[in-house]
Amino acid sequence: MRLATLGLLLLLAAPAGAQEAPFDLNGLALGADLAAVEASSRFSCADPQSPAADKLCRLRPGQSETVGGAPIKRLFLYFYSAKLEMISVTLDSKYFVDVVTALTKQYGKAAVETETMQNLSGASFENRIYTWRRGSATLEVQTYGRDLENSSMI
Repeated sequence: MRLATLGLLLLLAAPAGAQEAPFDLNGLALGADLAAVEASSRFSCADPQSPAADKLCRLRPGQSETVGGAPIKRLFLYFYSAKLEMISVTLDSKYFVDVVTALTKQYGKAAVETETMQNLSGASFENRIYTWRRGSATLEVQTYGRDLENSSMI
């Protein structure tokens, strides 16, 4: 059985407006300080040696996390100038509907778009994209990410 995944990515271009709380993952909000994450025994942080971030943190082996009750397979925290600006999560795609439902409950109705993706054999698949916005921050969930094996939330 082919195992597809769902990825989650939260982006912060600038702090959200004062009216709305920033997007967060189980209490870890965009804009959080790097020092607090580094002090936690749950995460391991390193210099990514790429322009993607100043620091990149991930869950330590043996640590686990969930989104909407779905177990997270991979979790990456991207820091710029010691502030959390992006959270990337990968989940099994069988939890896609549960995750979208939980995020809708937490953040309200999302804008929804669809696009068609094809595999190398020519089979077509519908990629549903849900987008929430708060100020200049974006939370996006996609059925499929970079390929048909992975879904993503950006």
